[in-house]
Amino acid sequence: PHPAFSELAMTMEGSAAPGDMEVTLEQTEEAADPWRSIKVLCFTWNMGDAKPLEEELEHWLPPKGGDLDLIAVGVQECSYGASSTPTRNPKKRKSLKGSATVQLPMLSGAAEEILHTFGSSPSRHDVSPDPKARDMGEETFSFHWDDILAERLGDGFVRVQQVVLMSMRLLVFARAEYCDGTLSWLGGPLVHTVQQTYSATGLLGGTVGNKGGLVVSLHFGPVSLCFVSCHLAAHMNAADKRDSDCREILQETWPVCHPRLDVASQFDHCFWFGDLNYRLDLTSSGTQRDYPTLQLGKTSEDYKISESTPKSGFASPASPGLSHEEHFAAIAAMVQDGSYQELMAYDQLRCHQNSGKAFAGFAEGAPTFPPTFKVERKPGTQHVQERAPSYCDRMLWKSLPSHRAGVCQRTLDAALDVSTSDHKPVFSHFHVTTVPQLGILMQKSLAEDRFPVVRLKSFSARGLAIYGPHSSVHLVFLVTPLELNVDESLSAVQKKTSDPVWKEEDLPVVRPAATSQDELNSCNLLAVLYNRNVKLGCVALRFPGWDASHGHEGGQRSQYSFEEPVVLQNQTLGTGVLAGTVEVDWSEDAICAANAAAAKQREQQRQRAKMCSCTVQ
Repeated sequence: PHPAFSELAMTMEGSAAPGDMEVTLEQTEEAADPWRSIKVLCFTWNMGDAKPLEEELEHWLPPKGGDLDLIAVGVQECSYGASSTPTRNPKKRKSLKGSATVQLPMLSGAAEEILHTFGSSPSRHDVSPDPKARDMGEETFSFHWDDILAERLGDGFVRVQQVVLMSMRLLVFARAEYCDGTLSWLGGPLVHTVQQTYSATGLLGGTVGNKGGLVVSLHFGPVSLCFVSCHLAAHMNAADKRDSDCREILQETWPVCHPRLDVASQFDHCFWFGDLNYRLDLTSSGTQRDYPTLQLGKTSEDYKISESTPKSGFASPASPGLSHEEHFAAIAAMVQDGSYQELMAYDQLRCHQNSGKAFAGFAEGAPTFPPTFKVERKPGTQHVQERAPSYCDRMLWKSLPSHRAGVCQRTLDAALDVSTSDHKPVFSHFHVTTVPQLGILMQKSLAEDRFPVVRLKSFSARGLAIYGPHSSVHLVFLVTPLELNVDESLSAVQKKTSDPVWKEEDLPVVRPAATSQDELNSCNLLAVLYNRNVKLGCVALRFPGWDASHGHEGGQRSQYSFEEPVVLQNQTLGTGVLAGTVEVDWSEDAICAANAAAAKQREQQRQRAKMCSCTVQ
């Protein structure tokens, strides 16, 4: 077994990581509510179009899934021919289907191989909108890779969903009891609302799916999760194209999202992994990290990760005039010394993230292993001089503000003894914890007349990506969980300015679905900016009250001011900044006044509708 399994066991059984003490003290409650403590394995591997060896699964995948709850497996360049794969008896496996209305696709062998070859996926928007009980039927995994994964995991796991795009595959597995109704959520299985889609970003302007992104989203009880596996543009000089690929993936994977959001801004937790293809480039100057990579056992909240751009720089130890051989030798020497963190200072992804070009707000662990590309196809890590050694294979994640403390990366490792590809697989174990108040909020009957009053004050934006004199900027406000907060709120429109300002009377009063401060602490306020109908970006905020510094007037009112970069399709470069103040009022007077105002508005709408009806008649 891989050493990481032993390390993981010691971490889980030994002293708790920061933020995990409450979990340790409440194991009984978590056993009854598995969504409060979810163990997730994410895996990515560029297979190099070579058949994998079944026995090498032991280097990253625990037998029978170990103590894992969810497993997301993304692979690239997996189109090794059928002639290289001996005939085997496909294993009958239980697989999660859709409801009676919508079926999650389970492909026959012939259909899957056709789709695998021509780059199609069963459907771009398979959605099961309600957590209904699902029919658990016997299905067959037909593709060799899927088959050996199924045999390794055994009957205790089912395939929740798969996405196939040419030589890319994403499969998500969950424990059977989470999918067959043994453990339920709101009358249905614990794993529900499963969706999938993809984006092709490859040849011929993205019409060919040799590159792109695959997406599976789901709910685990009240927790929304999204897994993105991608293969971005190759080669050292294509870093900007890789950024563009990410933006295209976010733009085209809308079928699993709210119309105003994308996969990186909607879900409680988004895990993004794959052959991202960013390279180590010692010949270019970059920017020093604005925040460190995360140590194992830490959460992004411990480091207060910012989406802003850094201001400091670092000096490259290499000259721009280095030959390829000298560049390779310089990196190889740092690898030989185990200077992995020093290498990451010259990683294109880190430099672009710090400059706001890509992956704004995403966290990433610190690698403790050598670059995973390009290596000889044998156990160990012998880099091939054809390419500069690089950390092409990556594992990142992002959470909404109220859930950032809920993700702890337990391990980040590479399966260096896997021998069949010129990439080494990268995998990570995550522990996702959720406060019980979120589950209580999602399950209780809510009285709208008890929702708090949220006032938005003195909002302003500057540096927005607006060109021309005819701007018309407004804000749309959404509240998570989106299932409970279906209505959106709009600001007034500010015209002919790239630096709009909204006074309190220009902003809506927001009534988030919550009846206590603890419940509100699990919610988020999403402010989406538009210039006419063009989206300018999004800012995610917590509601006031989670920190003692926010409170005043006997604890009934709390507020804080913010200034945050606007995030548009994973970037903050040139997107501007949004600032303002958010106030929450729990006082009886404020709630009664807001209820009266809402009732008056409904009556006015009813009268207008009645007048329109009479006019038509």
